[in-house]
Amino acid sequence: MPPAGTIQHLVVLMMENRSFDHMFGFLKSEQYPIEGLTGTESNPDVNGEDVFVSADARYSGDFTPDPGHHFPNVNVQLFGNEEGTGPVTMKGFVQSYAAMGGSNLTQSHKIMRCYAPSKIPILATLAQQYAVCDHWFSSIPGPTLPNRAYAHAATSIGRLDMDPIWFNMSKTIYELLAESGVSSKIFFHDATVAMTFKNLLSNQKFFGQFDDFLDACKNGKLPAYSFIEPRYNADDKNNLAANDQHPDHDVAEGETLIHDVYNALRNSKLWQNTVLLITYDEHGGLYDHVTPPSAPNPDGKKCANPDFDFTRLGVRVPAVVVSPWIPAGTIDSTQYEHSSIAATARKLFLGTAWQSHFLTERDRQANTFDGVLTLAAPRTDQVKFDAPKNLAALARANNPALVAARTASHAALPLSELQQTLVAQASFANQTMHPDVKATTPTEAVKTEAQAAAFHQQVAPLVVEQKTLAGGAK
Repeated sequence: MPPAGTIQHLVVLMMENRSFDHMFGFLKSEQYPIEGLTGTESNPDVNGEDVFVSADARYSGDFTPDPGHHFPNVNVQLFGNEEGTGPVTMKGFVQSYAAMGGSNLTQSHKIMRCYAPSKIPILATLAQQYAVCDHWFSSIPGPTLPNRAYAHAATSIGRLDMDPIWFNMSKTIYELLAESGVSSKIFFHDATVAMTFKNLLSNQKFFGQFDDFLDACKNGKLPAYSFIEPRYNADDKNNLAANDQHPDHDVAEGETLIHDVYNALRNSKLWQNTVLLITYDEHGGLYDHVTPPSAPNPDGKKCANPDFDFTRLGVRVPAVVVSPWIPAGTIDSTQYEHSSIAATARKLFLGTAWQSHFLTERDRQANTFDGVLTLAAPRTDQVKFDAPKNLAALARANNPALVAARTASHAALPLSELQQTLVAQASFANQTMHPDVKATTPTEAVKTEAQAAAFHQQVAPLVVEQKTLAGGAK
């Protein structure tokens, strides 16, 4: 284990809407006994016929329409009914997808498709070369925004919804760390829900763009805690692909982002003092076979419609911890959820006071994932991703013509619910900007991913550069 004080940087990259089995289920083997798939797992379709898991998920094209992942959808997937009554069977995924518009039998069956490890060589290699957490669960059985709220604040303040504005968010890990003089920052590509939090919106030192993260790695100036948001929209004008891996965005683009983050840290002089966590906000309606466990209510708040008391977790998601202090092949089956992020940051950076300085009951009781740092000395090896079985996937991901084609194909698409929400959040932040500089594009004119990308590119620098009414037009 590294000596106390060795780990000076924690970096979290949170991707979008993939379950553990969907990404890692077929990594399981006798030599690598994670809580994955045997190939015998199944769900019945609308005709009662069993649909078995398969290792043939495609990079893109499987999940249109977007699988359901709101609270009632997740109840169907777990319990078989929207009310969430009776035993958990994990047998409702196919029928849930059929109800979302995937009623064509062939389409509804695709929800059971999972990835062959050779198709996601970056993430699969990092999992096997460092630590995979095979019992990491989303914080609530519901969609993106409340789960990301838990990553920032260990609560969703009693919310299960995707309404854009989270102005009343309680104290976040960024403010908690700042009280002890510990630096932190959210690095985003185009948007983050945190730009609508009242306490962060008024103190925008907590925001940077992804290029700022790369520069900080290069120059050895990372904050103690960094949270990275992926790019949610395709921008064909600047040939910037959406890399969040949200269905139905191309998973290879997310692989490239993961590789870029890993390389930036691995090639930095900060590498031996850094821990990287790669995880996903929620399962996105995609199949997983493990029953979610219970959890403490974070702050006494409950949701009235739908009725939920926040005492059970959401579906399992992929999580990989990367550090030179981790032995290759580490499998960690400790129960984690997104509140473990704040708990670990507190433990790493607040010294002996960490247990008394917490956000909610969730992060106070959450397990910390620093236990995977078990080596007496840091590794110096270079992880290789180019095993023969990985070459086809690596070539596809790095082909400029294919990247451009993928970007163009998504740029023209209408906005998903998440993307519409992110535009509304950026618009909210924009209204706090100085009138001399704020974006003038009407949000009702933002209809496609390319248009959303352009709007975010106007607003994001204003957020980062603190060009609010308080900060002035600098």
